[in-house]
Amino acid sequence: MDLVDTLRKKILVLEEGEYIPGLKAILLHIETAFRHLSRGQESEDDTAFTDAIYRTNQAFEGSVKEAYRVLACQDPAKKRPYDIENYLEQHNIFRSRVLSQLAIYRTEWRNPAAHDYKLDFDESEAFLAIISVSAFACLLLDQIAERLAYTKSQAEAEAQKIQLAASLAQTLNADLLARVTDLLLQFCATHMPPASTSSGKLTESQVIGALHGFLASAAPELSVQTEARLDAEKYFRADLLITRGEDRLVIELKRKLLEQNYASAVAQIEQYLLVGGIKYGVLLFLPDGPNEMERLDSAATGIDGHLAVLSPRGSNPSFKRTIDGTT
Repeated sequence: MDLVDTLRKKILVLEEGEYIPGLKAILLHIETAFRHLSRGQESEDDTAFTDAIYRTNQAFEGSVKEAYRVLACQDPAKKRPYDIENYLEQHNIFRSRVLSQLAIYRTEWRNPAAHDYKLDFDESEAFLAIISVSAFACLLLDQIAERLAYTKSQAEAEAQKIQLAASLAQTLNADLLARVTDLLLQFCATHMPPASTSSGKLTESQVIGALHGFLASAAPELSVQTEARLDAEKYFRADLLITRGEDRLVIELKRKLLEQNYASAVAQIEQYLLVGGIKYGVLLFLPDGPNEMERLDSAATGIDGHLAVLSPRGSNPSFKRTIDGTT
């Protein structure tokens, strides 16, 4: 995997904002760190490896500052990195995966380099530092992209709040599966962002953020979590977990409806229901843009649960019926 290219694409799909110059600077620091690593490998100049880590430290601190700007809606100017990191941790702004990568990089690379000016690093350490900060930046960019999409989608839904309330009124007091399915059908038909733009392909994080923002406005009675843990071991995470009173529902998003991935996608969400002790699930195959959807309902295999599969209208139905055993 080309980490630099991955980072570049994650930045390109974002809309313009105050955060863009900082994110581009982070990318430049990581590109320069890779060049220092190559210089050390090719010229046997061991100081290049230490130079690489000083660049990754800049990328790390820049990532934390831009996260503070977007996720905390705070200006990082004139704020100490220490204070920003403490704020983000104490207010539980970072997701667990991001927090884990932050702790690894800070402990292994940033703190030693910052506090011991006589310290030198070797090739392996430089390589690991670049990989570590790149992973941190990638995960953080996903969270930033999700938040930006959430904010935009919520504002758009708020502007249409009266119309949405009228079109969704019939399921306001329905069971959770019926209510959420109605909301998803409305989202896909009228609010689904286009799959790609001139800036690049829409990421899954952006779709999740857009859906979360829509739900926050159109159905404020629901509690919505993204990347929600379903078990104590943290192995299973749902794209979205919806809660209303004692009822819970899992939503799993998939890019394309293909025969070769359909059965495994159904099995995946059934596993989520099982490990989470959850009654309802929705498997949502995303359209490429606003589109009418088809719905298929079934009892979840082996458990007392109910599953709905939503897919773009006109997609091949020949294999979808296998969910309820009719073929």
